[in-house]
Amino acid sequence: ANYYREGKLSTFLGVVVPCILSIFSVVLFLRLGFIVGQAGFLTAVGMFVLAYGLVIMTVLSISAISTNGAVKAMFLVMISRALGPELGGSIGLIFYFANVFASALYVIGFTEALINNFGPAGELVDAIPGSTWWQYLYGSLVLFFCLIVCIFGAGIFAKTSLVIFLAVIIAISSCVVSFIAQKAFTIHNQPALNENETILNYFYTSWNVETFRENLYSNYTEDITTGVKQDFQSVFAVLFNGCTGIMAGANISGDLKNPSKAIPLGTLLACGVTFIVYVLLVTFTSFTCSRGLLQNNYNYIQDINLSPPIITVGVFAATLSAALSTLIGASRILEAVARDDILGIVTRPFAKLTRKGEPLRCVVLSWIFIQQFIFIFIGRPTFRFYSWYQALFGLLGCLVLMFFINALYATISIAVMVILFVIISIRGPVTPWGDLSQAVIYHQVRKYLLRLDIRKEHVKYWRPQILLLVSNPRSCYALIDFINNLKKGGLYILGNVIVGNFCASTIEKYRTQFLTWLSFIDKRHLKAFVEITTANSVRDGARNLMLNSGLGGMKPNTIVLGFYDNAIPFDTTESYLRELPQTPSTRNILFRNRDFDKFEVEFKQLTSNFPPLRYNNDNQQLSSHDYVGIIKDAIMMEKNVLIVRNFQNLQKTLGSCIDIWPFSANTGNDMHDNTYYLVLQLGCILHMVPQWSNLKLRVLVVSDEVAKVNVSDRIRKLLERLRIPAVVEVITSNSKMNISAHSNSRESDCIQCINPTSSQVNQLMRIHSCSASVIFTSCPQIPKEESQYENFLSEIDKLSDNLPPMVMAHGTNTVMPTSA
Repeated sequence: ANYYREGKLSTFLGVVVPCILSIFSVVLFLRLGFIVGQAGFLTAVGMFVLAYGLVIMTVLSISAISTNGAVKAMFLVMISRALGPELGGSIGLIFYFANVFASALYVIGFTEALINNFGPAGELVDAIPGSTWWQYLYGSLVLFFCLIVCIFGAGIFAKTSLVIFLAVIIAISSCVVSFIAQKAFTIHNQPALNENETILNYFYTSWNVETFRENLYSNYTEDITTGVKQDFQSVFAVLFNGCTGIMAGANISGDLKNPSKAIPLGTLLACGVTFIVYVLLVTFTSFTCSRGLLQNNYNYIQDINLSPPIITVGVFAATLSAALSTLIGASRILEAVARDDILGIVTRPFAKLTRKGEPLRCVVLSWIFIQQFIFIFIGRPTFRFYSWYQALFGLLGCLVLMFFINALYATISIAVMVILFVIISIRGPVTPWGDLSQAVIYHQVRKYLLRLDIRKEHVKYWRPQILLLVSNPRSCYALIDFINNLKKGGLYILGNVIVGNFCASTIEKYRTQFLTWLSFIDKRHLKAFVEITTANSVRDGARNLMLNSGLGGMKPNTIVLGFYDNAIPFDTTESYLRELPQTPSTRNILFRNRDFDKFEVEFKQLTSNFPPLRYNNDNQQLSSHDYVGIIKDAIMMEKNVLIVRNFQNLQKTLGSCIDIWPFSANTGNDMHDNTYYLVLQLGCILHMVPQWSNLKLRVLVVSDEVAKVNVSDRIRKLLERLRIPAVVEVITSNSKMNISAHSNSRESDCIQCINPTSSQVNQLMRIHSCSASVIFTSCPQIPKEESQYENFLSEIDKLSDNLPPMVMAHGTNTVMPTSA
C-alpha cells in the first residue's frame, strides 16, 4: 500500500532556505571574481539583471501553476495537472536526470574544494591524499551522507539545510566584514596553467575609486584554468548557473504545509535576497580588488578574508547543500512520474512509499545514478502577478539563452523532450485530472468551428458526415466499425434514442447510457461522438438527432439506418471478439492492449451495461410506418440516406471486392442523379481507407448486348474524370427487363440501358457479387404515399436478401463535382 506523507515544512525551511542555498552554490565563492574581472562592473550587473529578469518570469509562471486550485503534491504533479501528463512527464524525466547530473557535479565540487584546501599542497594544510581513487572515496562518503539525510525524509533535510544555511550566512557576513575592514596588501599568486612560471603579485587595494574605474568596463582575457579566450557568452554561461536553483523548494512541494502560499512567496524572497547579495559583493569587489587579482585568482575571497577557513566552510556548505537539494529533488520528481504511471511498468515500482510516506526506492535509485556519474566524471491561477505574455517571454528568453550558451546541448535536450512527449502521448494512461491541454483544445476547436462557415461549403471537399442511428450496439459491432471506416476524415456520430417520458428515471438512464457509450468508443478507439436523446417515440427522437446533432459547420449530411424487419436480434459479442484479432483495423487496439484476453474480459463487462436485446416482437419500439417516416424526414431535411443490411456477415478476405451497382433513383429527364454519384463516391471513399485499399474496386452496370460497348466506354470516361480507380464490368442479361427511356441520351453520364427490378438486381448480384466484401447500390424509389410504405420495405427486402453486406443509398444533394 502507498502511505502519502503530510506536508510539514514551513515557507522558510521548505522554500527560502533550499532556494537560497541552491542559487548560491559555489559561484558565489569561486567564480564571482572571474565574472567581475572579465565582464567588468557594469556588464556584470547587467548580466545579473538579465539573468534574474528571466528567472523571475519563470518564478511567476511557477507561482501561477502552484496556485492553480488546491495544491498538495510535488511540483511536477502540478505541471501534469495544469499542462497535461505529456508535458509533465517529458519535462519531469529530463528534469530528473538534470538534478541527478547536478548532484554529481556538486559532490565533485565539494571533493575538489576538499583537495584544494587539505590535499597535497593545499591552501590551508597538507593533510589528506589526493589521488583519483581517494577523490572518488571522498565523493562517495559525501554522497552517502546525503543519502542518509534524504532517507530520513524532508524533516531531517530541512534541519540539515538550516545548519548549512547558517554556515553560508556566516561565510557571506565574513566576506562583507573583510571587504570593509581589510587593509590594502599584496597577494602572491602562482599561475594555474604553468607552475614553472614566475610567481606574480596582485593587489588588494581596499576601497579605491581608481580600482573601481579599472573594473568598470569589460576586459575579456584567457581563462587561467583552461587557457580559452573569454567573451560575453562564456561569462554569462557561468553567471547564469549561479542564478538558477529556483526549483529547490517547488521540487519538495509535497512536503510543504501550504505550497500554494509557500512556493510563490518563498521563491520570490530567495531570488530577491540572492540578487541583493550578488550585487553587493560585485560592488565591493569592483572597489577593492585589482583587475589582475580578479582575472588570475578565482579564490580571491578566501585570500582577502580576515579568517580564510570560514570561506572554506562556506564553500563546503554551499556544495553540500546543493548536492542534498538536487538529490531529494530528483527523488521527488521520480516519485511524481511513477505515481502518475506515465511510463507504466518502467516507473511503477517507484510509486511505492514507506509507512512514513517517504519515496525510499526513488532516493536509492537516484543515489545509484549519482554514484555512477561521479565515477564517470572523476575517472487557474490565484497568483496575481502573472500573464500569458510574461510566461511566453520567459519561455522565449530561456530558449534563446540555451542556444546562446550551447546550441548543441540545447538542441539535444529539446529533441529528447519531444521524443518523451510523443512516447507519453501514445503510451500514457488516461488521467483523471483536468489539464491545460483540454482547455487549449477547446479554445482551438471553438475558434475554428466559428470559422467553419456552412455557407462556404464546396462540393470539391464533400465528405460523409454520418449519423448512425443505433438501437443497441450488441447486435451491430461490425456495422459500427464499418461506418468508422466509411466516414474517413468526416464527422461520425452514434445516435441513440431512449423512449420514455421526460422524468428523473429517464434522465438517470440517459446519464448511465451516455457514459457507457463513451467508454465503448474509448475501448474500440472509434473516432466518433455520441448523441443520445429522449423522446416519446423513436421517430421523434430520430428527428431531434437529425436536426440537432453536430455543431456549427460540422453537421451530419448522411443518415445511416439498419434494415427493418421483425427478426429477433441476436448478440454478436462472442463472434465479434473471435474475429477481432484477425482484423487489420484492430492493430491499434492490439497495440494499446497487449493482453487481448484482458481486453476481451473488459469489453464484455463494458457491453453488458447496454440494455438487453429485445426477445420478442412485443418489445419492438419502432413500427414499419415510423421507420419509413424517418427516411422521409431525413430526405425532407436534405440528408443522404443509407440503409444497411447483412453486416453481421462482414468479411474482408484477400482477393475480395468492393462492388458498386449504381442505378439512378430519378425517373425523370435529369439523369445526372445524386443517388448515382453518391453510390460511386461512397465506394471510392471506402477504397481509400488503408484497411480496404487492398480490395478490388468494381463498378458493375447492367446493359443489353447492343449498348454494352458504348456503356462501358462512357462509364470508364466518367470514372476517369471523377478519378475513381475502379474496374468497369458490364453485365448483360437475357431476362426480360424494362428498357430505360434515356438509353440513348447523349447528355447523360449515368447511362443505364437496363432498368431492372429489385428482384432482378438481387439475382444478378447473387451471380456476380456473391464473394464481394460489401456492395453499394441505389435504394429503391422512396414512396410518396403512406399506402406504399409496406411495398417499399418489400422492395428493400427483395433487393438485399441473401447477399453480402449491402449499403443502399439515396442521395439528396451533390457529393462530387461532375463538370469537366
